[in-house]
Amino acid sequence: MASKITCAEAVDYISRREEGKLTRGQRFRLWRHLAACSLCRIFSAQNKLLARFAAERPVADALTETDKDIIIQRVLGESQEGKTDSGSAP
Repeated sequence: MASKITCAEAVDYISRREEGKLTRGQRFRLWRHLAACSLCRIFSAQNKLLARFAAERPVADALTETDKDIIIQRVLGESQEGKTDSGSAP
């Protein structure tokens, strides 16, 4: 009889399953775990959805370095504003 796997192992198996890197035994242990664990079933469904979206997205749609810099500056600016606003009285 195949041994049970933990949720951490299931997460690893789920990720590797999308890449086609599970043995038959690992697939069976994952199937058994997913039958009993609703949280891992949710993670599995979300992972499948993300993988599908990533596969549909052309690489050309990736952010440019300039776009990344702009986003980082905006996030850093907003976090700095949040620090100064949190100390002021209404």
